[in-house]
Amino acid sequence: MSTPLELVSILKGIIKLLYDEKEALLNNDGHVIAEIVEKKNEYLERLKEFKGMDASSDERVISLVEEIETLQETNLLLTKQALGYQEMLMESIAKNIKNISNTYSPKGGYSKDSNNVNFIDQSV
Repeated sequence: MSTPLELVSILKGIIKLLYDEKEALLNNDGHVIAEIVEKKNEYLERLKEFKGMDASSDERVISLVEEIETLQETNLLLTKQALGYQEMLMESIAKNIKNISNTYSPKGGYSKDSNNVNFIDQSV
C-alpha cells in the first residue's frame, strides 16, 4: 500500500522536474526538455499507484499540488511563447526565400541584380 509520505516524495520530485523544465525552456534547450518529458511520464506512471487514496485532508499534498499547477502553467506559457517565436522566424525565413533571385536571368544571362536575404520583416 502506498503511503502519503511516498506521495509527498513523488510530488516534490515532480516540482524539481518542473523547475528544471522551466530552466530548460528559458535556455531553449530542446534535448533537456525531451528528457524531462520522459521523466514526467515516469512520474505519471508512479502516481497511478496512489489511485483511490484520499489525500484531501493532507495540507502538504494540497500545497504541493497547487505548486505543481502553478509551475505547469508557467511552463506552458513559456512553451507557447517559444513556439510563437519559432513560427514567426519560420514565416520570416519563408517570405525571404521567396524573394531570392537566381544567379541567372530567365534568358540565361548572368544577373547582378540579386535580392539580399534578410530576416527583417519589412512589411510593418
